[in-house]
Amino acid sequence: MLLMLLIGLSCASLHAQEEEKQKEKAPLLSGIAVSADIVGFVMKAMDAKFANMEVGARINLYDKYFPVAELGIGDSHREGAETGNTFSTTAPYMRFGLDYNFNKKHNGNRIFGIVRYGFSSFKYDTGNPTFTDPVYGTAAPLQINGQKATGHWIELGVGVETKLWRFVRLGWSIRYKKRISLKHPDEGEPYFIPGYGKTDDNCFGGTMNLIFDVGKTSKKVKNAPVLPIEIEQSKESEK
Repeated sequence: MLLMLLIGLSCASLHAQEEEKQKEKAPLLSGIAVSADIVGFVMKAMDAKFANMEVGARINLYDKYFPVAELGIGDSHREGAETGNTFSTTAPYMRFGLDYNFNKKHNGNRIFGIVRYGFSSFKYDTGNPTFTDPVYGTAAPLQINGQKATGHWIELGVGVETKLWRFVRLGWSIRYKKRISLKHPDEGEPYFIPGYGKTDDNCFGGTMNLIFDVGKTSKKVKNAPVLPIEIEQSKESEK
């Protein structure tokens, strides 16, 4: 009897430990989401020198891996204060990549590592209303329209995301951008690459996304019970 009591107490203790070790496991397809970057639309409304207005879509795999596609319109219209050079473009861009969720808890909050590849093939206009001919020294307006350029770049960054209400989320990201290549006419390098930003070898960018996320993020997974078998074996040995 004492042996059976000890076995029973051990079984109860092990069963309690197994319950505590239950883990939340997200299904393979945990959801889909669409988003819009608020920052770009605000910059456009404030008449900034350039703005990237974009929407995105993603798939949630195991609440850990998030393949992402981002499509947008890059817009820039400016005149240099010192040179008087003008630049104008409104063109599409695309980014593809992956977000990785570092938060192991499926509590609605996420911490992301971000990788993107982006490109844009665009046309732009450039000129100078007070251009001075370097040979004759005469001033005459210069305007070159429809120049074609193609830019490629990669982005690395971090982001956070929090649940606001049911399927509505808000997310922020900071990204380091590295230009891979830029092809343009000999007449002049574009001031701005849609989706990338000002034409430098590297730059930083950020997003604030309003996200509509639909899906089931987690489910309880219980370990298979093995203790009753051990109890029966113990009873047989007592007989």
